[in-house]
Amino acid sequence: MTEQHSEEMGFHVHADGTVHSHAHTHQNTKAVKNRLARIIGHLHAVERMVDDGRDCAEVLIQLAAIRSAVNNLCKLILKDHMDHCVVDAIRCGDHETLEELNKAVDLLMK
Repeated sequence: MTEQHSEEMGFHVHADGTVHSHAHTHQNTKAVKNRLARIIGHLHAVERMVDDGRDCAEVLIQLAAIRSAVNNLCKLILKDHMDHCVVDAIRCGDHETLEELNKAVDLLMK
């Protein structure tokens, strides 16, 4: 059973196979996908800049813009996760979701 199918049925299956009764609701999927498309486009533009031998400072400036866009995307996804998935997990007594959130935040902060 796919994760999306299980969520449609009102439960969530974690990577380790544990099942919880809350579904992960993602309110910002369209915004996330739009931002991802822009970031990917921007990365391709930087690739072309490198291929064209553009000035390193210009490339670095564009990479800084991409990093900022990725950071803002992470904030959007994190807010969505906390507002919906984490709230639902707390209601259901799902401590594993909180542990997973802590791990994700640790990785984001590196």
